[in-house]
Amino acid sequence: MSISVPIQSAPHPQRHSALPQTGHRNFLDGVRGLAALWVVLSHLWIIPCGLGARNNWLGPLTNWTLYSHFAVDIFIVVSGFCLILPAARDGTLLGGAWVFYGRRARRILPPFYAALVLSVLVFVIIEALHDKPLEISLPALLANILLLQDILPKLNLFNGPFWSIAVEWQIYFLFPALVWFLGKYGKRSVLIFALVVSGALTAFLQWRHPEIAQACPWYLLLFAIGLCAGKVSAQCPDRNETVLCAALIVLSLAGVAAVIHAHPITGHGGGDFGAYLPLIDPLAGIGTAAGLLWVTRSPRRVPLLSWRPLVSLGTWAYSLYLVHLPCLLLLNALVTTFRPEWRQPLPHVYALIAGLPLVFGAARLFFLAFEKPFLSRKKPASGRTQ
Repeated sequence: MSISVPIQSAPHPQRHSALPQTGHRNFLDGVRGLAALWVVLSHLWIIPCGLGARNNWLGPLTNWTLYSHFAVDIFIVVSGFCLILPAARDGTLLGGAWVFYGRRARRILPPFYAALVLSVLVFVIIEALHDKPLEISLPALLANILLLQDILPKLNLFNGPFWSIAVEWQIYFLFPALVWFLGKYGKRSVLIFALVVSGALTAFLQWRHPEIAQACPWYLLLFAIGLCAGKVSAQCPDRNETVLCAALIVLSLAGVAAVIHAHPITGHGGGDFGAYLPLIDPLAGIGTAAGLLWVTRSPRRVPLLSWRPLVSLGTWAYSLYLVHLPCLLLLNALVTTFRPEWRQPLPHVYALIAGLPLVFGAARLFFLAFEKPFLSRKKPASGRTQ
């Protein structure tokens, strides 16, 4: 028996829906595309040059790539924003919690497991190129299969970005509860619930298990922020709300910039910056959610987000996110093995840039083979949810 979770009707019934009954908001795919590009460019630079800022002329050109953690913040907020749109419009979580879990599993798991197989295969090839004995950690493999690599970071050996997939997968199990809170008590209660739960988990991990802080429990708050923004966007925001969104964008960016200025990623790495992620990420989440609402009122404000190539990239950003790193690592291993004279940082970077078409081509083929077949045949009006 399916269970429908009611959501209260909009407090301003005179507002018409900002969401078309058919099609989806292209700019959301544009946002995903930009976030995915940020992650790819970040790893393209980090693989040959390391996670350290440059103080020479390269600094202004490349240091921004080191902060691609913010791209994950964007993905989490956009996920919450999109997932609530059908429920916000129809007033129910269609089919109830178990149907939602099934849809999410169908959407997320098949491409993830295919990418895990690819990552292990690339791991084996790289070990062979480096003449190392083949050793595949069974505990690491099991942790990835169970999507526990965020809370067991030492076992996240095959594909670094997989930690964020595990975090988001775990958040999905709370989505029906968040929808219930939203319908029963409103947006403020959702945010308070997420703040209390994520704050308590963050404090506990910082106190007892700082080594697994990569689990990022504060991402529950970012997801809730995106969810509430999606609820608001189901009604056309008025001018005052638009002005408020613009103010929140400016304030959140100023807050993020202030923290980064005080605790940047340096030539020695990002340890100090990472210690402040529980503060920086919610600020970035607020700015992202406010930005989505600001663009919702008029997508023409940021035409780049609706640029067709970027929107197209956003439709398979999940596949690109899953497989770009093993592809780059394989390309890197081939370069360093057969062209050792290219091991200097800049020639090394140029070689990887030259190989980017192969990386994007592989990601596109992966999408067609392992992601597209599992997309819902009927696209929800809210657009893709990942």
